[in-house]
Amino acid sequence: TSSTAEAKGRAPTVMSVDVLPHKATITTIHHANILNIIADSAHNFTDGLAIAASFSQSYKLGVSTTVAVFFHEIPHEIGDYGILIRNGLTHSQAIKVQILTAIASIIGCICGIVLDSFHLDDISISTWVLPITAGGFIYISLVDVVADLIKTEPS
Repeated sequence: TSSTAEAKGRAPTVMSVDVLPHKATITTIHHANILNIIADSAHNFTDGLAIAASFSQSYKLGVSTTVAVFFHEIPHEIGDYGILIRNGLTHSQAIKVQILTAIASIIGCICGIVLDSFHLDDISISTWVLPITAGGFIYISLVDVVADLIKTEPS
């Protein structure tokens, strides 16, 4: 129960039941995993939007953005995989969840392409997606990375 988990210092979990025609299983999903799945899906969706926006500007910018996203996703997805494993998913379940969240980037890219096809007063998707994406990276670096650097005491 969640009160027992809280008493032992662990976060409460959510129970879900998967019923397939040939078997029924009960899966316990840790709240941190749910949060991770939602956040990773949103992150991957915006990556897809950024890739679509970059390709709408130029092929060269699209390729460089795709390469940059690919390389920043490697450590990100490894970290997410570790979080999922640490919070109770099996290796197989964690891989399936990672694949599922990666699909959000494809959906984001498709949405970006569709949005770019609707030119309203000659405004393309890149006009607003690229600055928002860049601002998001600057925000994360300032709030997270710089904050950690400031509170680290010199040796």
